[in-house]
Amino acid sequence: MRKARHLAISTRLEATRRLGLVESYRIDWPQKSLCAPRVTVQARPAYPTQVTKSYIADLLEQFVPVREIVVTRTHPL
Repeated sequence: MRKARHLAISTRLEATRRLGLVESYRIDWPQKSLCAPRVTVQARPAYPTQVTKSYIADLLEQFVPVREIVVTRTHPL
């Protein structure tokens, strides 16, 4: 199940990256397999951080709680 969730999350994030909303992303899974992953995305400078976070939260709402989504701007992942 964890592999299927990872694939679903990464497929959506990769499509978002290709469309240009985010520059890069990282999915970190905790040791416990039943916990949700932490998703870190690097936003593009052209879009406000809150817009990016809101979009990613809507995109991944089935898999990742909003509190586990982090949007950065300063350095590459």
